[in-house]
Amino acid sequence: MKALVLGCGEMGTSAIQDLYAYGRLKEIVIGTRRLGTAQSLVSRLKDRSTKISIQSIQVEDSAALTALMRGVDVAVNCVGPNYKYEVPIARAAIQANVNLVDINDDYETTLEMLELDAAAREAGITIVLGMGASPGVNNILVRAAANRLDEVEGIHTAWVMSGADPGGPALSYHLLYSLSHKALTFQDGRMIEVQSFKDGRERIGFPDPVGEMDVFHIGHPEPITLSRCFPGVRYVDDKATFNPPFINDLIVALGRMARESEGPLKVGKNRIDPMDFAAAYFHRKCKSLQGIPKPGGLRVKVSGTKAGRKKSVFFSSSARIAQGTGIPAAIGAIMLLRGDITQTGVSPPEACIDPNLFIYESVNRRNVAKLNGWIEDIPD
Repeated sequence: MKALVLGCGEMGTSAIQDLYAYGRLKEIVIGTRRLGTAQSLVSRLKDRSTKISIQSIQVEDSAALTALMRGVDVAVNCVGPNYKYEVPIARAAIQANVNLVDINDDYETTLEMLELDAAAREAGITIVLGMGASPGVNNILVRAAANRLDEVEGIHTAWVMSGADPGGPALSYHLLYSLSHKALTFQDGRMIEVQSFKDGRERIGFPDPVGEMDVFHIGHPEPITLSRCFPGVRYVDDKATFNPPFINDLIVALGRMARESEGPLKVGKNRIDPMDFAAAYFHRKCKSLQGIPKPGGLRVKVSGTKAGRKKSVFFSSSARIAQGTGIPAAIGAIMLLRGDITQTGVSPPEACIDPNLFIYESVNRRNVAKLNGWIEDIPD
């Protein structure tokens, strides 16, 4: 079996390392423009049973990208930011008839990706959409919780990201573009527009070292896909915050400046794209933070009925952003290669991944993070 990983930043590196350790692959192809980073990674991987090759690729070149995808059994897209590259890479996978796993967490892009479902089905391929931490692990845990109920009425997902663990530079572009304006919640059969980092404040406890944090509605895809996958659900939201919380305000201010600017910024004698400036400033600011725990956290709560009684099922976990995103994507690719995912088209994780298999792979085999789960009765 042969896998292609696009991108060799922090998340791509985690995906490559996991595929190398657990995939039992004949070959891994790293498609990247960061050749030095890829060569350094390959030099640290010593198992000769899996060949690793590096291919220079500009993903904007659709013909070259499609050609690179042909001949592999699965592709993992870890290229960012999602709003620039997600859909073109998916279109290339459809052209190449190659199964794809991605880590998209942009809700606007998610809507575009879902429109490719018919084309993916016609090509006979599977695209697993949003197979990172959130969305990804959160969604799979929602499925695991829902399986413990007879009926699902409410779904609440939440996460905390450490500002001191900002991932690679591409993530800064995504955060500023996607999280700085509106968000969506699902209420009684329709989507409701709310404001990111402003509306829906709620105090939630996360595993150590995160602890209790105030979270807010956020512009993420979970309300879109979860409301489609659980007919009859009345409410779905996704809430988040950054640690320290002032990062929330920084995202909103920088993101709005970059999105609303009408032209380049003048800095001295130079003209700079507003988003380039904002992303560089944000990334540098996060890298300078001291004394902030680097792990983030996630929690899901699914409410409904079991044997006529109202109950809530909870799961929570904690991990760093690169491992918490790249490793689930690699597990998704391995599950595709093994035939654990059989449906074609574009599907979010909650629609195509067996939660028990995923939990076994991530918790039991890899010990990526401790998983907590419990059930509470809802008072009448």
